Amino acid sequence: MPIIITLITGLLGWGLYWFFRLDGLDWLRAHFDAKRRDKRLRLSQEARERAAANTLVDARDAALALMIKFGSIGGSLLPAAETVIDEAARDVFGYGPNFAEKRVFAGFVARNTPSFGVLFREVAPLLDKALAPEERAQLVTLLERVAAAAGGVTPEREAAVEEVRTRLMPARRP
Repeated sequence: MPIIITLITGLLGWGLYWFFRLDGLDWLRAHFDAKRRDKRLRLSQEARERAAANTLVDARDAALALMIKFGSIGGSLLPAAETVIDEAARDVFGYGPNFAEKRVFAGFVARNTPSFGVLFREVAPLLDKALAPEERAQLVTLLERVAAAAGGVTPEREAAVEEVRTRLMPARRP
């Protein structure tokens, strides 16, 4: 028993010596500072990813940005998909003379958002609040048309459409 107490006392003494006389305190400070710095960096990165999507205040602009980002899943936006998006912006969204500036703005938001999922999660509350159920169904149909024009439905695009469908058009309960 006295040997165990001696060993524990020696280890405790060595720990205190390391902490106060060697670099133990500095090591702990550096460790916790690094953790704090990493957390701030992660939060900053997440805010930067969401910044472009947070500039959207109109549901039509959000839908246009979603369509552009959706068309570019898995590569660049094909001309056929651009045509479908432009027709939808003119005919369905009714932009008229503001079409060019709205298209450029939506393209900016789509380019500066890292993925379709991030963009959709940021604009989903806006779409929930502003769109009627028929308009939500129309948005899903437009996304499917863009997928067909952008080279077909891929697993990534199918997953994105399913995410939109489940979030914007929840199943009705009897």
